Amino acid sequence: MRHDRTKWNEKYRRRDYPNEPSGIVKEFFSRAPGRTALDIAAGSGRNALFLAEQGFTVDAVDIAEEGLALFSGRHPGIRPICADLDTFDIPVGRYDLILNTLYLNRRLFPQICEGLRPGGLLIFETLLEMPGGAGHGERCRDYFLNPNELLHRFLSLRVLHYHEECDTGRDEHRRLASLVAVRP
Repeated sequence: MRHDRTKWNEKYRRRDYPNEPSGIVKEFFSRAPGRTALDIAAGSGRNALFLAEQGFTVDAVDIAEEGLALFSGRHPGIRPICADLDTFDIPVGRYDLILNTLYLNRRLFPQICEGLRPGGLLIFETLLEMPGGAGHGERCRDYFLNPNELLHRFLSLRVLHYHEECDTGRDEHRRLASLVAVRP
């Protein structure tokens, strides 16, 4: 969507993003059975760069050209893909690792499962609805998971790790749901 592209391009122009890879990615990436990965909503490339440095070939998909430009050409193992995830289709059976951090598009849930190779690893961490919806201001509920929703949406996978917590990093209180699972 045009509005999403504009919003995220502005964010990356302001340099308002974390540089370090997500903790959950650093903790669990080594469980992937191979070295092909998909980074959904790759943003500034922090996770894609980390994975490429670990020997992965990474398809890094994002709607924001400004975000992709931050890491395009920085590592030969990364293929930046500028695409709207509302219409993007994940190739079936292509990836050993799919990661999705701080992004939610429920339409992709079945495609994420199908995009993993047998034995492939999913690392998924995103925002949870605050109790009573408090703390989100004008944000839309479509961008926040309900409690235990992430766990229930991926029951076809073998869950290795699931956790819901309050995170106080980056000067904001937020609730996160974290899932690590393997496709049988």
